[in-house]
Amino acid sequence: MRWRNQSGAWSVPAPSNRSFSWRTALLRMGLSLLLCSMLATPAFARWKPTQQALGAVNRGKLVHPSKLHNSRGVKLRFPRNSWGTRRMVDLIQQCAKVVRKRHRGAHRLLVGDLSRKRGGRLKPHAGHQNGREADIGFYMRRGKPLGGLWRVGAAQIDAKRTLTLIGCFVSSGELMNIFLDRSLQPPLVKEARKRGWSKRRIKSTFSWPRGRRSRVGWVQHRGGHWNHMHVRLKCARHERRCVTRVASRRRAKRRSRRHRHRVARRR
Repeated sequence: MRWRNQSGAWSVPAPSNRSFSWRTALLRMGLSLLLCSMLATPAFARWKPTQQALGAVNRGKLVHPSKLHNSRGVKLRFPRNSWGTRRMVDLIQQCAKVVRKRHRGAHRLLVGDLSRKRGGRLKPHAGHQNGREADIGFYMRRGKPLGGLWRVGAAQIDAKRTLTLIGCFVSSGELMNIFLDRSLQPPLVKEARKRGWSKRRIKSTFSWPRGRRSRVGWVQHRGGHWNHMHVRLKCARHERRCVTRVASRRRAKRRSRRHRHRVARRR
């Protein structure tokens, strides 16, 4: 009665004590504050959908890409083409930090092409289409990265820092292959022996001194990779639409022809 009389005197609608609960209001406020604090954390700020790499490296796309930025340990040569999967971007940054911690005075790691923002063909490469590949330069002895990915000799490479970088990629468990010219592998093998690597570990890491066509080892010979390393990652388990094998050129040509015919019909 008090509520009704007071509300009637002041022309205010009487509140319903049955529908209002202080406990419910406090619980809602607490949950909303908790949700806001969780969304403000870096883990939630960096969260993105897990499905990123679609198709093969030479016939694929990139969905929900992650951007690789310039940092204390990384220097981008082509910022437009610095998009990749989250695993690739995090791995490059992480391995660059490892080199800087173990070797003082290391210059920034020069990184070339990864992929376009949405993936697809990136000229003049045959691959680099789904964010699982990256062109990475070497650590140089003179203490400065080259202005571009120019051709270098084995004597110019800083074998200590470059071997630490390769070891970081291999130990991550994400690596599929590293393509590197055969002429640049001997100084890295020599440095591995100095560090006390076992013969088995060296054999499983480098294809040298085997032939050029050898596919044994994480680091394999490929023509044209005398000025950079070509790093390729495996498909993640959750990326069901990612294809590990490289698509054959015949299939790629057939698909491109079909696509052209479909576009011509629509026109």
